[in-house]
Amino acid sequence: MSQTRVVLDEKHISKAKEIIEQTGINTYSQLFTILLVNYGDTLVKSLRGSNE
Repeated sequence: MSQTRVVLDEKHISKAKEIIEQTGINTYSQLFTILLVNYGDTLVKSLRGSNE
């Protein structure tokens, strides 16, 4: 399995920490993966302005 690193801008770290503390997610990598899998399609539709 290959890996790709994601760089989190410092201004967003406090929000990520808050989410991790409130949800029990263990790492920033897990957080990103969960957000990507669960909300990725919604994000694409939202950014494209699709109401489907």
